[in-house]
Amino acid sequence: MEKELSDISNTLLTIYNNNLKFLEENFEDIFNRVNTLSNKINDGTYKENYSLEYIDGYFDILNNNDNTWFYATNSYEDADSRAKNSNFTKDGSLDLLRKGQDGKSFIGANSFGDVMPILNYMNENIDFNNIEFQKIYKFVFMGVGIGIHLHEINKKLNPFTTLIIEPELEIFRLSLFTIDYSEFQINNKKLFLSVEDSKIDRTRMTHEFYMYHNYMNYNIKHHLLIQNYNYLQDELIDFFSTNDVTSFPYNLTLKNIHKTIGFIKQKDRFLNMDTIQNKKILKDKNILVVSAGPSLDNYIEWIEENQNKFTIISVDVIVRKLEKHNIVPDIVVSIDPSHLCATYLTCEDKNYLKNSCIVFLSQQDEEVMKVVKDLNYYFAQSIPLLPELGFLGSVSNVGTYSFMLACHLGANKLYTIGNDAAFNQETGSRYSKDSSCEITENTELVKAEDNVVSSFDILEVEGNLRDNVKTNRTLLTFKDSFEAIIVSLKTHYDFEVYNLSDGVKLEGFESMKYDEIDKIKDDLSSKNYDIQELLNSVSEVVKLPDYKSDIQILNSIISKVKKHKSINIKSRDHYLAQKLDIMIWFLEKSKKMSSSVFGNIFLLYIELADIYVNFLLNLRQDNVNNIETITTINKLWSDGVINVLKDLKKSIS
Repeated sequence: MEKELSDISNTLLTIYNNNLKFLEENFEDIFNRVNTLSNKINDGTYKENYSLEYIDGYFDILNNNDNTWFYATNSYEDADSRAKNSNFTKDGSLDLLRKGQDGKSFIGANSFGDVMPILNYMNENIDFNNIEFQKIYKFVFMGVGIGIHLHEINKKLNPFTTLIIEPELEIFRLSLFTIDYSEFQINNKKLFLSVEDSKIDRTRMTHEFYMYHNYMNYNIKHHLLIQNYNYLQDELIDFFSTNDVTSFPYNLTLKNIHKTIGFIKQKDRFLNMDTIQNKKILKDKNILVVSAGPSLDNYIEWIEENQNKFTIISVDVIVRKLEKHNIVPDIVVSIDPSHLCATYLTCEDKNYLKNSCIVFLSQQDEEVMKVVKDLNYYFAQSIPLLPELGFLGSVSNVGTYSFMLACHLGANKLYTIGNDAAFNQETGSRYSKDSSCEITENTELVKAEDNVVSSFDILEVEGNLRDNVKTNRTLLTFKDSFEAIIVSLKTHYDFEVYNLSDGVKLEGFESMKYDEIDKIKDDLSSKNYDIQELLNSVSEVVKLPDYKSDIQILNSIISKVKKHKSINIKSRDHYLAQKLDIMIWFLEKSKKMSSSVFGNIFLLYIELADIYVNFLLNLRQDNVNNIETITTINKLWSDGVINVLKDLKKSIS
């Protein structure tokens, strides 16, 4: 028995040392944290909360604080059971492709454009009642325990890309004694590790996992080890409810190119990122960023009374509300390409915004431009088309963009109101009263099924001015957006931001109550500058480049794709190899183009089209795994590429 325990101990130590070497070579940060923890344990400066115990032929983890067991059963039998229940179907996965209510057909949108023929063909040929995959490409483990189940499931499913999340460094360290983590990164497989990370860092790692071979993101298999880690599954659902390829189709970028070029031709003024960063026109000014959340109603009279002490940056949807309260914003921000923004900016008094400045993304609808034609407006590039102008960044909501713009302009002390990321707790209203939008949410707590990526779940989270608030997944995307952008901005700028909103707690924002800002109002000096003069100093009229050489490159690519369309396909693997060759050839060609945006159009189309094509080619269904089907898909794919490149030619001609 003593020799057996000695042999086991030596084996565990060998596995541990091999894992340390693997971590040092591939995950240096995690290696350093594990090493630091081990040193503290060895020198007695850290008391272990958990210990690895060998019991009757299996391992378990003992909680040293309350003498409870992690498994309280045979961990090897537990792992075998988990592996047995893991399969190649959609069970235990997030299905990221849009389907109709019956779940038996794919649905697209107008922005899917040339991808729709592929979807229509698949709808006619796929058996949606019998979805089973040949391979698993993306897998997420939430919780490692001693790691045996990771090994068994990985051995059975052999996923190509794996994300492993473990919230506790100590438990992860124990698993280093029992399984070989290098098995997740052999034969061109890829491992992503998140160990004892903050939510922001977990989201960052999930994003890296998502972006790696993102054309395989049609289905994300996942496994939750213990119910205590349910919040990790919620975070996963949150992430993929707003981050999937169908949310950012290529057609929108094509339209942005067309519109941006049009505004340049009209000699409209564009903000210049280098000039903005050099001049810092909002430095040492009191900046009030006003969004449309329901808690704005708590402050509207206060803002009216004290507006002369702030540079007010307002989102477009509350302009008419501000007009009713005689509040004149210094800067209005509007980024949505919808024609509805024209309504937001149509005021009762035509001169109401005459002393204000409007900042647009260069994707505005023509109806919007008719409304503001006599006002002072400026564009920021919606896509980084002209390198000399720089790119302020891209976010999905106008509140976050307004905050980001203020920081780029040099603001170092900001106050935010109305960025609630939650509905009114009593009425369910998403917007403040008299906003140009009205949406009322359900306020009852609801939890979605595990396999459903839903935006409508009602959750209770930490509040900014109260202990907890109710919100839903859609509104929580605003929280994620703010928190992600503040992390990014803090690496470039030094600023303080105070959040007065009665909504969700935002990490990186300091909470401030009404009475606190009311106490300091008399210490704030009145503004004494011309905002138009300031924005004129950081903007310019630019000249459109000559795109003749780009058009020649596009013509050569179109010719190449036409030949690819008629290739004689011999097998599935032959087709994939041919398609890979033409994509590599295209990427080399795109490097010679004057703007990386042009190459990205192709990649965005490929990402959207290939996520459906790869879904089809990975199915275990006889009627879709034949030369006839693959030949048809290749023709539809090629036609789509040709049409996209022709549209791009038209935009830049």
